[in-house]
Amino acid sequence: MKATIFSVIFSLIFVLSMQAQELYIDGGKSVTNFKFRDVLAEELQDLQSTNHSYVDVGYRGKLLTKAINFVGGFGFHTYGARGNNNFQEFLEWEATYAAIYAGIDVEVFTLGDFAFHVRGTAGPEIMLQGTQTRNNLVFDILNEEDFDTAFIFLRGSALLEYSVSENAALLFTYRFGRGSQINNSATGADLQYTSNDFGIGIVYRLKSKKNKENKNTSADAKK
Repeated sequence: MKATIFSVIFSLIFVLSMQAQELYIDGGKSVTNFKFRDVLAEELQDLQSTNHSYVDVGYRGKLLTKAINFVGGFGFHTYGARGNNNFQEFLEWEATYAAIYAGIDVEVFTLGDFAFHVRGTAGPEIMLQGTQTRNNLVFDILNEEDFDTAFIFLRGSALLEYSVSENAALLFTYRFGRGSQINNSATGADLQYTSNDFGIGIVYRLKSKKNKENKNTSADAKK
């Protein structure tokens, strides 16, 4: 069922991207952690953040004005945490999720070849693989009840773009994300993720701003 939903959404994004003004890809490091409460509402204590990675592919197109755009895409993100339980056992988790998201991107200001954007997105994520390490033993958590539920992630981003040509720009990204289970697990436990992402990428303009300006200038000259 999950695979069918993602296939339909992915196909829709692909069709829409054919009409997009810009395509982009970015990825980088992610500092992640999570909060876990069991069925008795007891929370794992002293969990530490761990470093992982993410990659996103998406598109951006005009929505309302030149500065307000719609964004959508898909990506892969790895989350995790480490710590010790009450028995002083070393614990570590690592889980990779597939994501699909949509949202709004706003160009706040431009300065020469630089442009600063803010962005907000939301979308579902499902686990592709995951492990738990307890001391020296590694366990597969892909089908564990506490993890085998879909998540909804909300993200806020700040982006700096530097145009290197009419059709391409470098992209520097910081984003904060928080994810919660759409439904609690069958055991009644609650799991939430947080992440701070730092990335770099490339924006490819299918319709560059300079080309648009040149066309407008030519049309005015003919008049």
